Formats: sequence, C-alpha cells, structure tokens
Amino acid sequence: MPHGRRGLALACALLAACSAAHPVPPAFADLLAEAPEDQPARLWLQGDQLVGAAVAVGPGAVPPDVRTAIPAVVRGELLFQGREWGRRGSGFRIDKRYTIGAVEHRCSALIARDGTVLERSHTVPLPEVPQEVLAAALSVGPQVDEARMVSGPLREEYWECTVRDRIGHTHIATIGLDGRLRGTVRRVQARIDV
Repeated sequence: MPHGRRGLALACALLAACSAAHPVPPAFADLLAEAPEDQPARLWLQGDQLVGAAVAVGPGAVPPDVRTAIPAVVRGELLFQGREWGRRGSGFRIDKRYTIGAVEHRCSALIARDGTVLERSHTVPLPEVPQEVLAAALSVGPQVDEARMVSGPLREEYWECTVRDRIGHTHIATIGLDGRLRGTVRRVQARIDV
C-alpha cells in the first residue's frame, strides 16, 4: 500500500483517471497535503467516478478578483474557503453563515478566478419552503434538516434539501423548481491521510 504524498498523488491520479467528465488537476494532491486540518476535503462521487472535489485554502490563495466578489455575493462568518472543481467548472467555494433575528442562515458561492459567479445558494427557513419541495424531500427520509435554493450564473435552478433517514444517514436531495425529485446522494464523512 503506498504511503505519504506519493501515495496520495497516486490515489488522486487513479481517481482522476476514473473521472473523464471533470478530472481534478494534479495540484489537488498538493492542496490536500497543505489543507488546514480543521476543514475536511469534499469529494463528489457518481457511481465509481470522482465528479468533483474541494479543498480548503488560506486567504493568501484566493485571487484578488475573487476576494473582491465575495462581499457582493456572500456575507457573514466564514465557514469554508477552498478550491473546487466540478460540474460547474473550477473556482473558489466560499461558505458563510449569518443570523437574522434568531434564525441562522447559510450561504455559499462558487466564484471563478476572474470573479464570475458560477453558482450561489442560500438556506430558506423550512416554513417558507414550498410544500411540494418538502414533500419530495420527505420521500427520501423523515427529517429535513435544511433547504437551500441553488442558482446558477443567471437564475434559480433547483432546491437542495439535507435529509436524514430513519437510521441517521444524511442524504442531499436535489429537487426541481416544480417540486419533482431529481436525485439524491448520500453524504459521508471520510478521512484522508497524507
């Protein structure tokens, strides 16, 4: 079994080879090795393919155009800042939280190196989520923890609901604006040793 940075690079190369649609760049292994320990890397798998990844980075790694765009797109306390590769392209993922009254909100944006907003999302309080969206989420599991409206570069595109099933597994349900369930993925915690 390979060890250390060389083993990680080999594992990333193998994962990237399995992902023809959105390969992660060779720098991914270096970013993983240098990532802050308190921020887990994020990997998105579809079947046996790696279709996206995000790795935390410090403020010095964020380009000036992205730093300029952040306050206009997301506000609040920083939760995650990292490089991301995936179906929307390559950019910098910024997750923040803020409160209005007693209600905590979360927002997120994927911003390209040139400052272009590729994606943004924000939580919506569950009482304000359309009933057909909640019904679709509840078809996945009995507890909806969070609902987000996800927008692309031009408009709102779909809902994402975080749902827990009866045995405590966490699922992310993607639901169309029409309230139809498009798909689900399971969220799991993983450990990466470098």
